[in-house]
Amino acid sequence: MRFLSDTALERLREGANVPDLAGTRYRLLDRIARGGMGVVYTAEDENLQRRVALKVLDLPGRDGDLASRLIREARVLAALEHPGIVPVHDVGTLADGRVFYTMKFVEGQRLDKYIESVTSFPDRLRIFLSASVMRLRSPTPAASCIAT
Repeated sequence: MRFLSDTALERLREGANVPDLAGTRYRLLDRIARGGMGVVYTAEDENLQRRVALKVLDLPGRDGDLASRLIREARVLAALEHPGIVPVHDVGTLADGRVFYTMKFVEGQRLDKYIESVTSFPDRLRIFLSASVMRLRSPTPAASCIAT
């Protein structure tokens, strides 16, 4: 009997978790990041012909705690207007039962990756202080959430 390598298993696991966007107006482009609740992808909104960020919950079912949290997160973010808050465009449920929402796709480097290139401690401190000031200026604590 031959066993699969860890790399092969990981590829199979990721392939099984790719969201089925049939019945939506979105076409999957690429995976951006994985977080505690799910995965964020880039997708194309085929109706509006624009690139969006698509956040998909890991677990199916709209009634669970995680699904409720994701829907609440989308609603809170959609209600806020601030230059530092990414607008939410849509929320829904995929054919497999997983909840998703889409938001404006912002081109750029993730903070954790960017900070690796900053070698000076004072420069790193300045970056985190400016991010903290933006959080303090936001109208609600939920505005400072970076959702992945």
